[in-house]
Amino acid sequence: MTKKQLVQRALIGTALALPLAACGGGGGGGSDSVITPPVVVTTAQEDKFGIPFGIDFRAAMNSEPASVSDGDIVPVTLTNDPIDITP
Repeated sequence: MTKKQLVQRALIGTALALPLAACGGGGGGGSDSVITPPVVVTTAQEDKFGIPFGIDFRAAMNSEPASVSDGDIVPVTLTNDPIDITP
């Protein structure tokens, strides 16, 4: 084996070993830190029809009636994706 081949193999071996060494996890430092998962925020089912609808839907039974605006009634279209409603 020539000197050039030895150097090439050493460089290839190093290039293959470095990513594995980076994934090792180490474990040094001695601090046990707890990683909390991110909080998943889900929207309320009635808010899928719009925030104003959700607010009016959750209003108390004996509260003032909501005022009607032009955007409250939306035309029905068959090309939109349906909204899943769970009982």
